Amino acid sequence: MSQATRHSKKGLSRRRFMGNAAAGAVAIGMPWVTTKARAAGQLTVVLNQGLLAKLWIDHLNPLFEKETGAKLNVQQSVTSNMLAMLKTQKDNPPDLMQFSEAGVFLARDEGLLRQHKAANIPNWKFLRKEFNMADDYSAGMIDAMHTIFYNTNAVKEAPTSWADLWNPANKNRIAIPPVTWNNGLRMIVSAAEIATGMPLAKAQYEYAAGIKHLAKLKQNGVVIYNDAPQALQMMQSGQVPLVPFYVAFAAQLVAQGAPIYPAANLKEGKHGEIVGMNMPVNAKNVELAEAYVNLSLTKDFQSKIDSVLRARCGHTEVPISPDTAKLIGTPENTTYADWAFLSKNRAKITEMWNEAFG
Repeated sequence: MSQATRHSKKGLSRRRFMGNAAAGAVAIGMPWVTTKARAAGQLTVVLNQGLLAKLWIDHLNPLFEKETGAKLNVQQSVTSNMLAMLKTQKDNPPDLMQFSEAGVFLARDEGLLRQHKAANIPNWKFLRKEFNMADDYSAGMIDAMHTIFYNTNAVKEAPTSWADLWNPANKNRIAIPPVTWNNGLRMIVSAAEIATGMPLAKAQYEYAAGIKHLAKLKQNGVVIYNDAPQALQMMQSGQVPLVPFYVAFAAQLVAQGAPIYPAANLKEGKHGEIVGMNMPVNAKNVELAEAYVNLSLTKDFQSKIDSVLRARCGHTEVPISPDTAKLIGTPENTTYADWAFLSKNRAKITEMWNEAFG
């Protein structure tokens, strides 16, 4: 045997040892995944569609299947559709659903979610306080954050306020999301802040004033986008250079050199929107679901939320990296609305928005 071959085998042996040791460490971290739970065979998870789902599918799902021996049935959807699924499939729901705080409080109050048992999820102790939504009913994973994107070829200075959208100089240069999107509802809240002069803590309850002021954007030639590809195309082409959108879903385009950039700080604050893991009240494979949440909360995986999606994650020991900070600014400039109130009144708000923009 040559010296090179001996070194190669020695290195391979060490890599195998280290890999087995790492696998053992994860297994030790999940002692509650019993033989009975493994025998269930399959965990059904509905992930938030697009880049969020891709991150979990690429980086977490293979590890979960390896460490638990279970198989995953993965679907993708959006918050509103998942809420409908919770109601129509209450007796036989998926085991986990990944949707935003816009749906968490409503689902909890309607008895559609079960409270996570933190004692069964060792990594829960690393969850940031604001990412623990509705008192243990949702394990927050990522703040997708919503702000004004601008085309850097058409707009030379970053917007500094949501009020910039009403500036006559920006006529025919604006697109906003529909009210059916959560960021569309937050646009109403910001419009209420501007209309009333009150801070978010008070203005968010004045949605009638917000809708009235938002409707004034029609005089400024506002366009309403209907899907993410349309919004991204508008801002990249410069056809509509000012487009409120989620940083987590556009950061990769920025990294690839697209002529777009998010406003990192706004006078009224950017829109925070935390997306978390939620367990239906009648979930069948609770132990496996807890194992999936626990793996999702590991420091290694949570760090990918920062490095890949350029978003703030829920893990207390994963700081915002300098590259991510350039895009999202400081956490202090991100605001969180009272989604318990907004969700409860969403039908009425939507009706009023449709009347104003119909």
